Amino acid sequence: MWAKQITKVTGDDVDALALDTFEPVKEVTGLADTWWRGSDSLVAVYAGEAECLSAPRCRTALVYSGLDEWGLYGGVMDGAG
Repeated sequence: MWAKQITKVTGDDVDALALDTFEPVKEVTGLADTWWRGSDSLVAVYAGEAECLSAPRCRTALVYSGLDEWGLYGGVMDGAG
């Protein structure tokens, strides 16, 4: 809702996403799905169903770009209790 752009990536293109400068979003890290936080983007990677069904072409990532600090953290900063 707050992203300036949302890009859908599927199949082998998910592996091509450059996430080395991103950090995992530990609040939503799981075995099947992971989220990554960058300087102005969030990336949601959905691979669990594709792995269970042996269908790598079904892997999907959504890249939410153009987020401000609130959009990146949802008002909850790391270390906040």
